[in-house]
Amino acid sequence: MDQGPVTRVSLLARLKAAPHERDWEDFYAQYWAVILSFARQQGLDEHAARDVLQEAMMLVLRKIPEFTYDPQRGRFRNWLFTITANKTREAMRRSKGDRMISISDRKPGDEQALEDRLAAEGPEVTDAIERTWRQSLVEEALRRVQEDPQTKPETFAVFQAYAVEGKPVEAVAAQFGLKRNAVYQIKNRFINRLRKDLAGLEDSMTT
Repeated sequence: MDQGPVTRVSLLARLKAAPHERDWEDFYAQYWAVILSFARQQGLDEHAARDVLQEAMMLVLRKIPEFTYDPQRGRFRNWLFTITANKTREAMRRSKGDRMISISDRKPGDEQALEDRLAAEGPEVTDAIERTWRQSLVEEALRRVQEDPQTKPETFAVFQAYAVEGKPVEAVAAQFGLKRNAVYQIKNRFINRLRKDLAGLEDSMTT
């Protein structure tokens, strides 16, 4: 499932140069769910969240030729996070009746400047937004595990009831006709898979 950081650097290079439709499909498949989840968690409804997704992807399409990969400074995860947070805030302002801000209205450097504005608003705001971004990664990892063809729906249901919904182990064991130890083992297996998928997602945004 995880393509590895070398492949992702290669994908960014292709997108910057002369991207094919398949390159953008790969990029979209990698990041759409994280962006959508982030927008939802900031309080946007489904329609507004999908507007954020579309606008963020359009801006990436337009701006990625200018993106410079520098593992010490210009990490892709920071760049994408900044774009997503910016578009989410624009959508929140629009929902409150402020004027609509189109992509063409953006000024050069606005995406980079957002990080400075976030910091100026106080570390608690920045930390809260970054926690939401990380929660979006966790949700995407969970979705990928659930949709993996190797995942048995009945086994995932046990994990969801115990680890996600927080039901007591005794109740979960009784519900699915299992022993408590079996519930613990299922939880541990899925947690290990989630950690692996989450590490892959985080690696994909390290480049």
